[in-house]
Amino acid sequence: MNKPNIEWHTEQRKVNDLIADPKNPRILTDKQKQHLTESIEKFNIAEIPAINTDNMILAGHQRCMVLKLIDRGEETIDVRVPNRKLTKSEAKEYQRRSNLNTGVWDYEMLGEDSEEFLKEIGFDTDDLKKIFRQFEDNLENKELDINDIEEDLTIECPKCKFKFSQ
Repeated sequence: MNKPNIEWHTEQRKVNDLIADPKNPRILTDKQKQHLTESIEKFNIAEIPAINTDNMILAGHQRCMVLKLIDRGEETIDVRVPNRKLTKSEAKEYQRRSNLNTGVWDYEMLGEDSEEFLKEIGFDTDDLKKIFRQFEDNLENKELDINDIEEDLTIECPKCKFKFSQ
């Protein structure tokens, strides 16, 4: 017998009624927890948790944990719920996929942000090294026509902040 396709809809639940999966493999460092807390306090819950029909959290464990830590456990929030209970293997697969399929950064684009801003929102030293390495690689690979340079051009090195002027 074929199972019906999974369709999701939004319902509401109290945070304290949501059950953390004891086999959830995702953890947060203290620093990541702090950044997530700051994000929730500033932006609230933009990405709502996904739960199974029995209130077991599939995605959003860390958000729910932080909500409880900041005394918002009695709050009612939106959650995504499937039209049928997912099997244990479906729940496990969804849980893994929801955390794995996160994409990669466009480090060149991130290089346009200030180092201070990136650190403030949670990027660590390894992230910043990748951003600046990509930025430097792109600078080295670009051919520059001296006639295209404006007279007052100043370039600042993203690492040492030394300014180069024409």
